[in-house]
Amino acid sequence: MPLEDITADGLPPIKNIDISVSAEEAVRTARLDCVITGSGVPVAIGQRTVLKASGELVLTGYVRDINTGYGSNMRTLSIGLVSATVDFVECSAEHATGEWLELSIEDIARDLDTLGIGIETDGSTFPKEPRHKLIQGESPFASIERRARGRGVLISDTEKGRLKLSTKPEGRHKGTLRRGEHILPGASASFTERGRHSDIRVRGQSTEGSDKPQLRPETVARDSGVLRRRPLILLHEGEATVDRMKTRAEWQAKRSAGASVTASLPVTGWRDKAGRIWQRNWLVDVDDDWLGIRGTMIIKSVVLSQRAEGGEGSGTVATLSLADPRALGGENPRGKTADGYAAPGAIEAEYQDE
Repeated sequence: MPLEDITADGLPPIKNIDISVSAEEAVRTARLDCVITGSGVPVAIGQRTVLKASGELVLTGYVRDINTGYGSNMRTLSIGLVSATVDFVECSAEHATGEWLELSIEDIARDLDTLGIGIETDGSTFPKEPRHKLIQGESPFASIERRARGRGVLISDTEKGRLKLSTKPEGRHKGTLRRGEHILPGASASFTERGRHSDIRVRGQSTEGSDKPQLRPETVARDSGVLRRRPLILLHEGEATVDRMKTRAEWQAKRSAGASVTASLPVTGWRDKAGRIWQRNWLVDVDDDWLGIRGTMIIKSVVLSQRAEGGEGSGTVATLSLADPRALGGENPRGKTADGYAAPGAIEAEYQDE
């Protein structure tokens, strides 16, 4: 597998690199080992850069960390990069009133983007929020993330350093990953009950109406993968209606199931059969009988690694973290993948008195 030609504007030549991208995180990161010669350190904290793989954009952001040292006959330079979205996540939001009426999560995010990060969507239409209020000192990300939980919205970043709001898988990779062909030794699967509950009850209150569905609404989602009773009660963020609370309960159940089951597949190279770099929140077909995966899975996150120094461990590898597509808003894959990977299926909202 040929090495990728990795470049980063304004940085020294790169020897080794690891890039981490997730559908559930708003900031992608990279760690680089670079060549260092001459006196001084040829890079500065906060320096803006664009990272490319064989000319294809992978990350737009800033130098976050610098570590350098030397021994008797060698020098080292390690550089950490973060996506430009880091400022949307870490800086406090600025807004004249701190309140929005009848605007969608997309509109609110754009209004909070005073630093010029840029907001994108997957084309989904987001409902208007009757009222959204900023908590003093919170970041723009923290503010919209409260709304995202109730809307089944993923918040991630793009290779251009922009924030992206998604509700479904963004694409499908070409080809099938098979054990013994594309999947390298070291593939694994992890299952945990941590974070999963049998009954997820979402409660809230509406500002309009005086009947029980307005004063004490409750929806219940059930995770059939949990074999004993483990209840969880959540308070709905914002105006409570049955449809909004249903979405909140279903999203909580699916996300928890998706987080509890992960298959990790190291594969040769950074690209699929069509030459596209592996993407988070994209579907991929997998056939690995030893791990019990035979069907369509979704890439929750991907780590792109390259070691160019030669010797053992050198080369280009992508490590894909997979889950049932429903864990990130996709459809039932209807394959032969083991039941342990499955997120909850269709969930019907139920109204009950508290």
